[in-house]
Amino acid sequence: MIVFEIRNKDDKRRLLGYLFYYERSRRFFAELLPGLDEWTAPLMFSSHAKKGILSIDSVWSAKFVNQRIVPPDRQNIGTILKENGLSSYDEYKLLCLSEGCCAQDGLFLVRIREDEIDASVRKRLDEKVLDVMPLSGNKALVFFKDKISRIVDIGELCAEERAFGNVLRDKETFSNVKVSPGGNGIEWGEERFISAKTLREAGKEGAVEYGDLLRFIKDRLADTAEVSKTLNCSRQYVKQLTDKGRLTPVRDAAGTNTFMRAQLERE
Repeated sequence: MIVFEIRNKDDKRRLLGYLFYYERSRRFFAELLPGLDEWTAPLMFSSHAKKGILSIDSVWSAKFVNQRIVPPDRQNIGTILKENGLSSYDEYKLLCLSEGCCAQDGLFLVRIREDEIDASVRKRLDEKVLDVMPLSGNKALVFFKDKISRIVDIGELCAEERAFGNVLRDKETFSNVKVSPGGNGIEWGEERFISAKTLREAGKEGAVEYGDLLRFIKDRLADTAEVSKTLNCSRQYVKQLTDKGRLTPVRDAAGTNTFMRAQLERE
């Protein structure tokens, strides 16, 4: 995960929030500082701030990024990429080159370390999704990073949203629910996303059937070979990630380790 501060040079370099980039999924998510309103928030997120939404999904975060880089359909895009040492169109690299600046506002980006994130936003990150377990009846058991868990009735929560129609009608599709990068929510593809905050607020405490638990365990475990294939890296590199604490095995065996797939999906 790479972190950028979002600052406004027209307002004494005021810190407005953070932009997070997840390298494996190549997706962005933004977090706004508390206290922003529709006038002080970045224009792209003004409607969110007006509603009190401070965690921005990847669709709107991507729009924010695309506003600040050269578009892929620019007539001379090949020349632009070549002049900047790029062999292909890469949103993240172009964003770094522009430092997040655009002609429409005074915003710019500054890359920082994770431990430099404001305490209020760090607390919000600790409340993100750790893992999700699909249950029968279009329900899901959601585990959060702060050790809270909730059973969420997805069918009830998303009954009026047309994008979720197929998800709610087909059991196999519903069971393919994933944790969004960074634990920002759960999703069935980027366009069908439910935020961590919404899940916490809509969820209830409840019991879990044993059959659901067995299916979850079967579907959510990965051995070292599967991890290596998913991350497109060597088994030795998987060991390095484990030694550094980036990956934590749930079972440590002599020949191979076993991991929860959610660890890979959050990167």
